[in-house]
Amino acid sequence: MEQIAYALRSSERLQSPVLKPVYARPCDGEIPIAEFGPILIASPHPDDETLGCGGLIIRCAELGCSVTILAMTKGEASHPGDRHWQTRLAQIRGAEQRRALNVMGFSDPDIIGLGLPDGGLESLSTETLQRACVKIREIIHSRRIKTLFVPAVDDCHADHQITAKLLADVARDYPFRYFFSYQIWPPTSRRLSVTTNEREYGHDISSLIALKRSAIFQHQSQLNVVDPNHTEGFRMPPTLLDAKLGNTESFALVSDPAAWSS
Repeated sequence: MEQIAYALRSSERLQSPVLKPVYARPCDGEIPIAEFGPILIASPHPDDETLGCGGLIIRCAELGCSVTILAMTKGEASHPGDRHWQTRLAQIRGAEQRRALNVMGFSDPDIIGLGLPDGGLESLSTETLQRACVKIREIIHSRRIKTLFVPAVDDCHADHQITAKLLADVARDYPFRYFFSYQIWPPTSRRLSVTTNEREYGHDISSLIALKRSAIFQHQSQLNVVDPNHTEGFRMPPTLLDAKLGNTESFALVSDPAAWSS
């Protein structure tokens, strides 16, 4: 009820939010966000969903549209340390992810964690990957997911690539309405099998930038030192922040997930 009331308060400003094709006439192929149905966003690490899809998540909260976050890993490898520290870091990053989703409008976010090893998805056994696919299928069926947002299959991070391939494999036998990808770490060049199966879309988030920024800044472990004994590790580069806080959020509509991920 809280989300519905929020949607009603926001409806005048929202009008009909859409994803617009980047290389087409202004009204050619627009997709109203309300058409997506229940959405699943596959997030390799806590913060990927906020960086890549933060504006979209805010829109969905305003519209009362269901969003499930598939957390592939706990993000425990962003800073080096012993097992105790890794466990603590995983807890910190999970709490940051939840707070970011709160900021974006979901008071009780639907986050499903697979608990796969951060930085180790490409080393998983075939059996483990198959079990992950079974679990993902169960989540998708139980929530009646109609639209998927997954990392780009050629993103410059192995965990992102494996996540994309797993979700594309699941998409082979599930009647999705839309299959989108989002890019975090762009490659220097792109394969023809990828680009020929993509249509670029943009989402105007100019009115949502302040809120998306606030959500990103909930991920303090990726921006600042959170423990004086663990000062080494990943820091979100300013160039990434600049790219993800522009007026447009970029996606690609994938026409053939199997060919795209091959």
